[in-house]
Amino acid sequence: MLDPRTMLMKPLLIAAAIALSLATVPAQVRIGSWSATGLMAVTHAFTNGVVGIDWANDPAGPWVPARNVFSTAAVAQAGVALPNTTAFYRAWASDLSGGRTGFTNLTCAYGLLSALAGAGAPQEQINWRPEFEGAPATNVLLSSPHITLGDRAGNYFIADKDAHGIRKVRPDGTIVTVAGVNLPGDGPDGQTNGTACALNGPNGLWLRTDGTVYLLDLNNSKVRRLDTNGLIQTLFAIPGGLFGGRGLWVSEDETLAYVSSWATVKQWTATNGVTDFSTGYTELGNLGMDPRGNLVVTDRGAHRVYRLDAGGHRTAIAGNGMSSGGGDGQPALATGLEGVRGVWFLPSGAYFLCTHRGSQVWYVDTDGFIHLFLNGHRSETHAGDGTWFYNPAEYRVSECRAVTVDAEGNVVVTENDYGFVRRVRFLPFAP
Repeated sequence: MLDPRTMLMKPLLIAAAIALSLATVPAQVRIGSWSATGLMAVTHAFTNGVVGIDWANDPAGPWVPARNVFSTAAVAQAGVALPNTTAFYRAWASDLSGGRTGFTNLTCAYGLLSALAGAGAPQEQINWRPEFEGAPATNVLLSSPHITLGDRAGNYFIADKDAHGIRKVRPDGTIVTVAGVNLPGDGPDGQTNGTACALNGPNGLWLRTDGTVYLLDLNNSKVRRLDTNGLIQTLFAIPGGLFGGRGLWVSEDETLAYVSSWATVKQWTATNGVTDFSTGYTELGNLGMDPRGNLVVTDRGAHRVYRLDAGGHRTAIAGNGMSSGGGDGQPALATGLEGVRGVWFLPSGAYFLCTHRGSQVWYVDTDGFIHLFLNGHRSETHAGDGTWFYNPAEYRVSECRAVTVDAEGNVVVTENDYGFVRRVRFLPFAP
């Protein structure tokens, strides 16, 4: 793999951690300030880029990746855990502008592909078992998981649809149930313990900055809130029922929400309740919000991705409406996205997509060109764990249901009926 510092990088800076004194080589990129908690302000970053921090015990190296952050301004903030002994740090900046070079820089900023949860088993053999509670997440069987979201504390929440529960993978890699009783049912709407509230086919999640989890209880046609203290209650119900579900987004102040329901995007407000916001789709998948506050939805049945305005009117931004055509390095609107289902935005406005039937993860840059991030095939493909993620010639994923980016910038892919959750680390690969 190419060293990312060789790819349109601004030069480096080296700093001693204990004394917090800065010793620079001739360079533009600088650690402009550094707090006692390890928060660095890196200057001369790219307005659409990545800033990375490496550390070493000696200025001569070897250097180890410590932290990556996306940059949208000339100064980027990056926090690192300071060691108990003297260490040296250096910063680098990479340009993610549109085009092949920007995408190559992105791939070099990402590293290890690994399994986050799921051991894999045929769908008919899957169910949640008591011995799974507290077990290593990669040893358990998941039941058609639909989406995974990671919080700022290092936890990951999984909508384990066919086992009717919400799982949490803790930072130590063990997994527990945080909502649902693992059998279908319709728990109380009032506040109760999450693990005492029966759910029925939960397949959508949204995560608030403070760690509050919102879940789409599909077959009960409800959106429920799971507080950080483990208590759950219904936020609102959808009159007339939900069909197809999957997509959920809730505002930070909990006054606005969007839900996808087959051919209709539904809007909920605290004052007006649930209304039809946008209609006429074929089969909706997930939805998300771009950095400018525009709702974006995937239409799995139409093989397209749409941006919606404030009135619910849509404009296609990716997909040619077919299952083939275009491809890696081509315009996103000229590319076939077979069963496009997942969407997630980066701060720059670039975004990730994933396809179910196509079994691929794509990256769409800020110029509207699409690039193959992870390749796959509809055959329960599972390959590449423990290696650098980027190998477009090898099938590594299958039937992707959702792609998200956690608080650390890691890409998380929820995939196939065999029940895997995979993660691509947002750190350069150092074998």
